[in-house]
Amino acid sequence: MTMFASNGMLVGSAADSAQVVTNTTNIINATSGYEFTGGFTDRTSGQAGASDIGTDVVYTAQMVSEKTFLRFGIDTTQQQANDQPYFPTEAGHDTTKGLFGGSKLPEGVDNLFNFTDDTAYNQAVTNGGNLNYTAATGSYDMSDLNLNDSVQIRFDFNIRPQFGNTQVEVGLIWQTRDANDDATFTFFLAGQPIFLEEAGVTTLNRPLLTAYLASQEDINARALPAIRANGPVYCQPLTTLFTVVR
Repeated sequence: MTMFASNGMLVGSAADSAQVVTNTTNIINATSGYEFTGGFTDRTSGQAGASDIGTDVVYTAQMVSEKTFLRFGIDTTQQQANDQPYFPTEAGHDTTKGLFGGSKLPEGVDNLFNFTDDTAYNQAVTNGGNLNYTAATGSYDMSDLNLNDSVQIRFDFNIRPQFGNTQVEVGLIWQTRDANDDATFTFFLAGQPIFLEEAGVTTLNRPLLTAYLASQEDINARALPAIRANGPVYCQPLTTLFTVVR
């Protein structure tokens, strides 16, 4: 006997199957998620989730003079050393993806971090006028995300100024890429600056940096956290939480 759905479609028809595929795709595209890592190249002490003590990296007087951004890269060695779970893990926990082992990623997303080198993005820029920055490995990974996704990147770090009344810019060095992986635009995606009043005092900071993926070049972009200050500081990169909001 031929059966019809309430919308008049033949049950089990190609149109019905296509609707199932569409519904499934919509569910996947609507799923938010996140991953977390302490795999900063410069974090050679402490572990993600277990310690708020890191390793000092110096933002030097020369960097101040040249208005250079200090970038904080991520790499496989420190990711494996620092992302040691302090909680019971489930089957399928992938230690290469981050502290949560990929268990909290959005549906259809394989990674949110790339811990390997990308020569074109990771090299230093020293003659970029107002956009000089240091060399750093790795990148946040947007390649599995969708147009119109919103991303929130929390960057956790300790900072200690050498002089009082120091202002620190915090943000992302963001580089859009075309389909051939050629850079199109590179810019500083700024967050809220931090004002450090007292010299020699260490404070924990957890600024939230946001971006909206408006084009395929944003999906193929590279990005890393960075700071720039008007005075020398000691900075300890700790962890970063990458959240996809849909």
